[in-house]
Amino acid sequence: MEKMPSEKFVSDALEGATKGALEWSSDKISSWIKKLKERKLAFIKEQKTIDIVKEQYRSGEGSFYQKYVADKELLLLIRMGLTLRKLENDKDRLMNLRDKIYKKYKAKGLHIAEFVQNRLLNRYVGILIDELDSLESLGRDIEDVLKNIEKHVLFVQGFEKPHDIIIKSMTIINSHSPNIFVVSGAKSAAQIVGEIRGKLASSLKDYELETISELEIENLFFKRILHKPL
Repeated sequence: MEKMPSEKFVSDALEGATKGALEWSSDKISSWIKKLKERKLAFIKEQKTIDIVKEQYRSGEGSFYQKYVADKELLLLIRMGLTLRKLENDKDRLMNLRDKIYKKYKAKGLHIAEFVQNRLLNRYVGILIDELDSLESLGRDIEDVLKNIEKHVLFVQGFEKPHDIIIKSMTIINSHSPNIFVVSGAKSAAQIVGEIRGKLASSLKDYELETISELEIENLFFKRILHKPL
């Protein structure tokens, strides 16, 4: 039955109002998300660096980790790490962002960001994928190493003695039995990590060693050997 003019007017008005409300809601949500993002990055206080962080939301690595990491703070620290990598040729901004991360998220937050910056997380994920059970377990394992980074990674400082690093490494291994354990050193610490590589490898009989050396960075990945049952 054809609608009366008044009914059609009301129907059209309601349809227009609904469409307008949806469009308004969509705009409002987009605006709210943008403001929330700006608020999260406000602690950086340097617009050029903030713009680089925003770019990481759309980068290949940023998009990959967004699929598997549900924790919003961890995701932000991953993006901070990607930004540190982008700033490696801009020492002033690099150090400024490192300081800001440390002040807001303490040493643990900075270590997470460095873990990403130095591509350690990428290699860690590569090792996980070799033994992958499910995509759900991949997400859980990525979050676990980031939330408990001190149980999986030892960041060596340039002033530390080789003997002390070996003791620290053995303590972490004996206390937490990680499937993957990483020892990482940059600049002056890279040489120290290189010096202890052989001794540490001979001490960790249940692990196989993978060494990743880059300019001024030395990384040791110890992967637990899975013994097949007899």
